[in-house]
Amino acid sequence: MGDIVRQGVVAFVAEVLARGGRAEPIPGQRDVRVHGADGSERVVRVCSTASDPWLARRRDGVPAADGAGVSHWVFVDLAPAVPEFYVVDAEDVEAGIEEEVALWLADRPGRTPTGSHPIQRSNVVHGHDHWDLLGLDTVKDPDHDATQVPDARIRAERPAVRTVAEPEVVDERRAVVADIGGYRVQGRLDPGSGTLEITRGPMEGRRFPDAAAAARALVTFFDDHETVPDGDTFWRSEILK
Repeated sequence: MGDIVRQGVVAFVAEVLARGGRAEPIPGQRDVRVHGADGSERVVRVCSTASDPWLARRRDGVPAADGAGVSHWVFVDLAPAVPEFYVVDAEDVEAGIEEEVALWLADRPGRTPTGSHPIQRSNVVHGHDHWDLLGLDTVKDPDHDATQVPDARIRAERPAVRTVAEPEVVDERRAVVADIGGYRVQGRLDPGSGTLEITRGPMEGRRFPDAAAAARALVTFFDDHETVPDGDTFWRSEILK
């Protein structure tokens, strides 16, 4: 996940440069200081994904909870060959998170507003390429070298589809799933070695020495203080389609 965050920031900074602005990532934060082509300056929060819905934090529903003074969010989709960007007013994003988290808290009294919160594409699609909100040019500089961000594009691509001539490989590992943070995480458990690989969802591609270690990693990732990361109860077997 950390690598996806870095790739998203790299892609966003390059896009800002191509649109006549300047961008400076703020160390230790998810935010970037953007200097617009019109001379304006603002702090933008960058949220990136390569396959799943974007992941914000439940506490993001509290405006300026971190004191960063964020004016806009930029949602970066790294899945396409050329990254796509959605620029949305911070107040709209935070109000949406606040409303959904309030419903989540009311559903089970005693919960705390920590952990991750999914942002669906339908909630941000209206902000596609709205660079004018950041004081940037709506048309990119044709002289800009788009190869400045090959890493962000290449690393986010889906695995290449096997050719028909390649023999099919049957995965003998047991398929397991777990539900956490509003996501269904899929994995493969090796009955022999006990290792578990997450094959779909947050932390996709990560391998763990056993099911309990994978469960603890997901609980930590989502900052979930309610779920017990027990290897025997956290995961359940299921035939994956």
